[in-house]
Amino acid sequence: MGNCVLVPGAPEPLSLTLSPDIAALRRKALELHRGPQDGIVELTFADARAWAAHTEDEDWLIWRGRRCAERLRAMPLDLEPGELIVGKPLFRPPTAEEQAELQKASEVLASMPPFPGGDAGHFHPDWEKLLTVGIGGILDEIAARASVSGLSAEQQAFYAACRIAMEGVSAFAHRVGQACEDMASQDAADAARWQDLAAICRRMATEPPATFHEALQLMFMGLTALWFAEDHGLTCSGRMDQTLRGFYEADLAAGRITRQDAFEMICCLYIQLNRFLWPGSAVAVMVGGRDRQAQDVTNELTYLCLAARQATQLVYPTLGVAWHEGTPDELMDFCTRMVATGIGDPAFFNDEVIPLGLREHGVSEPDSYNYMNSTCVEIKVAGASHVWVTAPYFNLPQALLDVMGQAAQPEASVPATFAELQDRVRRNLADTIRGAAESLHRTWEERGRTGCFPLASCLISDCLERGLDFDRGGARYNWVENSFVGLANLVDSLIAVKHLVYEEGDLSLGELSRILQANFEGHEALRQRIANTLPRYGNDDAEADATATEWTKFLIETTESNTVGMHRYVPGFFCWIIHEMFGSQTGATPDGRRAGWALADGAGAAQGREKCGPTASVLSTTSWSHRKVLGGLVHNAKFPKSLLRTDSDLEALRAVIETYLKRGGFEMQVNVVGKETLLEAQEHPERYPDLLVRVAGYSDYFVHLNRNMQDEVIARTEHAL
Repeated sequence: MGNCVLVPGAPEPLSLTLSPDIAALRRKALELHRGPQDGIVELTFADARAWAAHTEDEDWLIWRGRRCAERLRAMPLDLEPGELIVGKPLFRPPTAEEQAELQKASEVLASMPPFPGGDAGHFHPDWEKLLTVGIGGILDEIAARASVSGLSAEQQAFYAACRIAMEGVSAFAHRVGQACEDMASQDAADAARWQDLAAICRRMATEPPATFHEALQLMFMGLTALWFAEDHGLTCSGRMDQTLRGFYEADLAAGRITRQDAFEMICCLYIQLNRFLWPGSAVAVMVGGRDRQAQDVTNELTYLCLAARQATQLVYPTLGVAWHEGTPDELMDFCTRMVATGIGDPAFFNDEVIPLGLREHGVSEPDSYNYMNSTCVEIKVAGASHVWVTAPYFNLPQALLDVMGQAAQPEASVPATFAELQDRVRRNLADTIRGAAESLHRTWEERGRTGCFPLASCLISDCLERGLDFDRGGARYNWVENSFVGLANLVDSLIAVKHLVYEEGDLSLGELSRILQANFEGHEALRQRIANTLPRYGNDDAEADATATEWTKFLIETTESNTVGMHRYVPGFFCWIIHEMFGSQTGATPDGRRAGWALADGAGAAQGREKCGPTASVLSTTSWSHRKVLGGLVHNAKFPKSLLRTDSDLEALRAVIETYLKRGGFEMQVNVVGKETLLEAQEHPERYPDLLVRVAGYSDYFVHLNRNMQDEVIARTEHAL
């Protein structure tokens, strides 16, 4: 069928060939990804104007609302031929004249209290509410709640700030509409399309959407406003096959659009996301899963969202599928075929395990099915959460090296037993985790004083209902998630120390520590012995898996014994690119890893250590419970494309994925690209500008990764089926 896919239930194949206009937009996005990103100088000027007008008598919430609205008035727009979804900001370098003005603006802003820190991005608003009632409906709700008698002064200021922010969004929608009208006068050949877009944007300034196109346009303007007017970077467009389904099906039934029309609109939205953010991060869309009544939601839009990712093949967004026992076979087959193309998507999230973990944190059962990976694999309830992610990352093998280094000092107390060594490492990590939690708690409290987000509060349950800002306890669910990096290195290192020092007695702890400090120089035979004779996590080995189970239990319980903000601290085992960053700073480890080499890339085995096949690998990763790890967990797998050519090959790949999920695996992602291709791309990057690889929770262009990260991806075990 050429460049087409079959959508189950659809009467004709869906063409993945982009129209000339959309293809041109894609090419521009890819070209821009090759260089550094400019800023939006007008936002700095807007902040300076807003802060200069602030007085001591003005409530902090009002100032935050004014700042948001001022940014939306000042943000320049970038409209381009062929766009179906409009309103992205214009990025450009400052002029020579503006450089001096920027200096003056920075002097004005120097007196503004600095933002306390903590996570303000990785944001998922209540798209369902916005698309149901529209901007005007939210303004009506604010007015109604503000008119209730007996409000406190803080509540009155809160509602006033929310009104200012939402009025700014409405004015922004009008501005986008006027910009489209201006384009119509400049682009006579395409004037009708620009006028249609102008009318849509103007309606969205006050009315709820009535069509699929209007809903997508409002979503994009809301995303833009949150991202750039209130600094909620990495705002996700979320579970699009649910929030947009009603609009799509109504339009299709009425003959207002075709499947191909809707597909092109989604493609345009995806391309626009690549104009917001340069490679190295993540923006997510999740499809499939269940609704609030625990019923499967798979529909035509599920497949269109997946197909649009396959057609655009840019770094954003990454696609996730929420898998559960009732997921249709047709969807899993579609996803397996898509993975086999080498695009790296979709990832598979466990819709059986994640809702259970959420309910353990007080999330209602209906809400527990409405979750979102905030960008990579970190979990929050969609539209109802104030959650900080990866706060912070912890280097697990470094904790062991610290203890070994201390014990190797002259006159130091050396752990007499392996159990004593482990106890010291546990104390080290417990102290580190507690210190991080205490620091984060102070930041959480400071956010309530000099943070605050009126616009976010309009789009997160239950801020308006409670009359409380997002940063002051208004959201329905509030917690902080950390992330532990290098689990496999810690497990394999502990096993090596146990065997070499405490059981076989071939080395003292001090001698091993000195060998590590010398980066195994002169001890390659020992390094090979560790690599080839000792148990390794990732091979369904009882000793290694038991060690992993013991240590993950400790890390989960230790994290949860601390409180941050309004909730117990929440654990994760996810690393983004931090495994390479930590690895570059970490000396050699007892597992045979040399100094400077990346740590393990997720919750599975360290790179290249799976010797017993993909099933053994997933058995190890699922040997311990993932239910409580809402901070995210990644299991990476890699297969050469040459092994995924037949239906039986694809069935075998699907069996591996479903084995992982049925055993309680949290998330799995698959690279389908051969080592030879990666090596060639490393040497000739100009030939592979859009080669995508899954790193550790997110996708990136292989040629954009630094050399160490490229080597790390290449070194991962290439499984056979």
